[in-house]
Amino acid sequence: MKKLYNIYFIVLALIFVACTENPLEDVEGADWQKERNVVSILVEGQIGTAIIERNFDDAKIKIYAKTENIADLSKVEIKNIEFSYGASSANEKGTTLDLSNGTTKISVASGAGESLDWEISLLPFKSDLEGTWYVGDVRMYCDMFTWESWGWEKNESMFGYLAELTPELDNKITFTVEGADAKGNPFGKYEHHAGDDGAFGSYTDASKGWDFNSRFRKIPTGNGTWLRDFERNKVVITDANKVEHELDLELLTATSEVNLKTEVPYLAENFSWTDTDWSYEELAHMSKVTWYTLTKERVIQTGNSITGLTVADQVGDTQIDNDTKEITVKIADNGANVSAIELTGLNLSYAATTDSSVGSTLDFSTANTTTINVTSETGESATWTINLQIDIDLSDVSIAGTWTVGGISVYCDMFTWETWGWEKTELLNNYLPSAGKELDNTISFIVEGKNGDNPYGTYENNSGADGEHGNFISDDTSWPETEFNSRFRKVPTGTGTWELVGDMVTITDSTGAEFVLTLEVNSETEIILAAEVEYLSELYNWTGTNYSYEETAHMSNKMWYNLSK
Repeated sequence: MKKLYNIYFIVLALIFVACTENPLEDVEGADWQKERNVVSILVEGQIGTAIIERNFDDAKIKIYAKTENIADLSKVEIKNIEFSYGASSANEKGTTLDLSNGTTKISVASGAGESLDWEISLLPFKSDLEGTWYVGDVRMYCDMFTWESWGWEKNESMFGYLAELTPELDNKITFTVEGADAKGNPFGKYEHHAGDDGAFGSYTDASKGWDFNSRFRKIPTGNGTWLRDFERNKVVITDANKVEHELDLELLTATSEVNLKTEVPYLAENFSWTDTDWSYEELAHMSKVTWYTLTKERVIQTGNSITGLTVADQVGDTQIDNDTKEITVKIADNGANVSAIELTGLNLSYAATTDSSVGSTLDFSTANTTTINVTSETGESATWTINLQIDIDLSDVSIAGTWTVGGISVYCDMFTWETWGWEKTELLNNYLPSAGKELDNTISFIVEGKNGDNPYGTYENNSGADGEHGNFISDDTSWPETEFNSRFRKVPTGTGTWELVGDMVTITDSTGAEFVLTLEVNSETEIILAAEVEYLSELYNWTGTNYSYEETAHMSNKMWYNLSK
């Protein structure tokens, strides 16, 4: 019985073995001995990884190299070569290849003795960085609290932030390939040249006291070396001081440009929520990445802006409005000749030209303005208006400021040369109720300068809360005439200019009409502007006398505005 059990188990084992693949079949068989492949190869002067392609018996290898860096193309040394398991070749590590005609063949034999010829081609290497590049842009990415629901992000050109960076726009950066390291990574000489203007840009704005060179100067100037690290997709630039600068490489195939990127310290915790200058915060704290965009063709600049301007004896900062192309400067009140104010500083868009230059004079004799024309590198011209203000001590010009109309009065001479005559002073709106709408008006005198000792500026008579100016019209239809605007409109509405000579104020409205008034009361809190009214006592009607009409139409000879602060 025991023998029967033993026979049973032996038969069962044989059945299981028959149904299972032999795990040693590949090793014990001959299939593995047929492989004749080149797995990898590295030769003298090679750059990058060889391209190995096989389609049955059509086997080819493409190797890229700087052929001018190989001493003898008929004896190109094999630095390393790897075959499929069990395969071999006479062309092993340390042997040489004759690539003087650009191609050669090597034979690889399998373990079973079958051979396969591989064609090896030596092709000229062209790095995606090799050559001379221009700086097309310098940009930064800012993360403005994007983790918050209200946050946002920005991708901005830094030329709009830093006034002294623009000379970077004609810089040239040259990468020269000299060879490759043991991994096939190309390396060579690096040069960052200042360009035709002879100046490198600076990550600064001197007018604001900003200096971000240590934060953003990630691509070194001058000479050095470079290495393209294919595995990490980085460019490693070593400057003349042996300092390494690692930059991420981004190929822009659509435009044939490249970006060289690097991170900058992100300092959101230092953001200032008080007195925030957004540009400063974006540069100093909220930027995370900066990069150069390099292009093979220098970008012709379209800018025709004035980015900075100063004049002699200037007081305070220059105000620049890019939208309206207006610039305002203020100078000290020292009696300077406004027809010849020296231009002491002028900054333009990069590569732009102008019809003015530092050291020349500007003529502000017409309405305290002048113009400067700026032409871009592409030939497009823009006219900038320069406004001049005088830094006047307003304590000497009590008319300056905004005043409220407290009352409009008239003086009537009722035959005072007669013993029975009299005089009277009356609020004009008691005669002409519609004039009352003038009583919430505000009148502003803005000082812009002085002609000698005479201050001048702009003027505005604002209609006030009711949105209406007064009308000098009577609502009494029994009057022979009811409309007196031409008689009593001595202070013009709207905007205009003014000049104060002694105690005489001349206001010129927007149509060019002049209104001459006398400054009778002149204190810090109250002024009175008075004007004569044509006196027509000879037209007085002695029959059916309407005194209110006569006082309004004929017997008034003076009117004035009471203004207060």
